[in-house]
Amino acid sequence: MYVPQPLAPVLTQTLGVDAVAVGLLVSITLIPLGFAPLTYGVFLRRLPALMVLRWALVALSLSCVALAWIDSYTPFLVLRGIQGLIMPAILTALMAYLSAAQSAEQLKQTMARYVSATIVGGLSGRLVSGSVAELFDYHAVYWVLAACLLAAACVPWGRAPAQPMNTVIPSWEGVKRAWSIEGNLWRFLSVSCLFAVFAGFLNFLPLRLAELDPSIGPALIGFVYLGYLGGIATSLNARRIAGRLGGANRTLRLAMALMVLSVVGSIPMGVWGLFSMMWLFCLSMFLFHTLAVAEVNQAEGELRGVVNGLYVAHYYGGGVLGIWLPGYVYDAYGWVPTIAVLISVGVVGLACLFKLQGR
Repeated sequence: MYVPQPLAPVLTQTLGVDAVAVGLLVSITLIPLGFAPLTYGVFLRRLPALMVLRWALVALSLSCVALAWIDSYTPFLVLRGIQGLIMPAILTALMAYLSAAQSAEQLKQTMARYVSATIVGGLSGRLVSGSVAELFDYHAVYWVLAACLLAAACVPWGRAPAQPMNTVIPSWEGVKRAWSIEGNLWRFLSVSCLFAVFAGFLNFLPLRLAELDPSIGPALIGFVYLGYLGGIATSLNARRIAGRLGGANRTLRLAMALMVLSVVGSIPMGVWGLFSMMWLFCLSMFLFHTLAVAEVNQAEGELRGVVNGLYVAHYYGGGVLGIWLPGYVYDAYGWVPTIAVLISVGVVGLACLFKLQGR
């Protein structure tokens, strides 16, 4: 999903495009993830999860093979859009296994591990793509990804329960109920702001690093994402941390505030300062994300699927806007005004959390 990020300086030169265009290579894969949880159920509801998972992995692998042969921006963008349509099917099939026959408490632990796995994936994708691109070129990255995805499709998934997807087809009444549960709408809006700041900052960070040090390569840019390791620690211990800090809602506010402050601190930083700042940035983001997922999953029965769908829609919807719109600011005015926009979005998200507290 995030392979183009550490390759951003290379892609701008190779494909002859600006920051907005490179950002679109990431955001176009997030758009389907935003609406898929609320729409894919129409097509996938009764299909076996194992069948969907395997064939979607094969399709994603083939799309990577196609990307390995491309040197032109438009077909590259189209294929990234196709990948974005495939990814939600994979994630939905995985969630069908993860959430099957689990109590609310078991689901919290499962979600913490799930978030940790996505952190490992996001970190690995960036590290591997940066290193492979430095040793060979960015085409080789997609050959490696194609091989990994094909290997994943061949994993003996038959040991997992063979069950249908059972995805939810929400009604408008169900959506309104899901928004209204214990102030979930304010949580969802804060999550949109959270991921807008997170995705936006990480999208423009490689361009900033190349601006500060033109000699920096994709491999070193990939290593800036090692701050993700801090996110793994907080996601696995989120409930314990919340207990010590006075509850989930208070911890959500503290995590959002820390993330905004880390973005503020990034304005005057050089290359190594940005490397260090990433630890606090990722630590606070994934602490927030893990707690928010668990909080919205308190709904029971079929409404839980609607709530999860809305959470994912708000999460990735915020990411699309955070990557795409600030790109125009970056191209026109540079780093500092772009960061000012992201800080403003983070402050709005923090205000939503205080609005939630007042309910």
